[in-house]
Amino acid sequence: MTWYYGIAGEQKGPVAEEELSRLRRAGEIADATLVWREGMSGWQAYKEMFPGNLSTAVAWDGRQPPAVGGVTCRECGGTFPAGEVVQFDGASVCAACKPIYLQRMREGVAGSEAEQIRQDHINHEASVKAVGILYLIGGTFGLIGSLGLFVMLSSTTTGDGPAESVVFTGGVAAVLLVFCGVQFAAGLGLRRLRNWARIVAAILSALGLLSFPVGTLINGYILYLLLSKKGQMVFSEEYRQIIAQTPHIRYRTSTIVWIVLGILVALILFFAVFAFLGSSR
Repeated sequence: MTWYYGIAGEQKGPVAEEELSRLRRAGEIADATLVWREGMSGWQAYKEMFPGNLSTAVAWDGRQPPAVGGVTCRECGGTFPAGEVVQFDGASVCAACKPIYLQRMREGVAGSEAEQIRQDHINHEASVKAVGILYLIGGTFGLIGSLGLFVMLSSTTTGDGPAESVVFTGGVAAVLLVFCGVQFAAGLGLRRLRNWARIVAAILSALGLLSFPVGTLINGYILYLLLSKKGQMVFSEEYRQIIAQTPHIRYRTSTIVWIVLGILVALILFFAVFAFLGSSR
């Protein structure tokens, strides 16, 4: 029979019963040290379990020991006294998480493999969708800028200036319009985790590496999100099915991604204002 014991709030073990007795004789654990073995409902003091009262342990169906000094809620991960949690087929759930857990049990997804996979990839998913926002913002500003160039060209007379300049400017505006349209479409595809958008965004980010130094850093991070092992999983058909099976799991965009978005928006606004002031002179 193996035992776990807690020292300074940390779980130790498992150790054999003989080793536990040796630790007590050596003074490494005390009479008040909390101990636990499979078959118990919670941690108890060593002096309460030894000697002779091992049969008093209450049945416990869980496969892992609860947190030292309390019981861990399966949903939120918090530690609570045993009287403040409810047992569902061996799973301990606190009062606040009980309604959510019951709902997911009815949906047949509680503790599922799909749920675990979603939890493992949720941060990556959030970052990819934030990049989609980044592309949508960049594409929107670029489309507005290119349309503005076309409007300016349509109101410009070529009588006093070289026609080649007008043609060149019109060509640049057309290329910019197409590029930003592709960027906008990639943003929508990234938000929906479409694999074709992953490929398009990877090409755009590879080109963006030339924008040293800020653009290089940002686009290098985007390439990691798109081409890493987790990135491949997030864009797979399997993961889309997992999302459909776990609608209760919501993602949160990381602070780093929001900072990157803020820097990009600031740069876009700066260049937009600069271009406007330059054209008004």
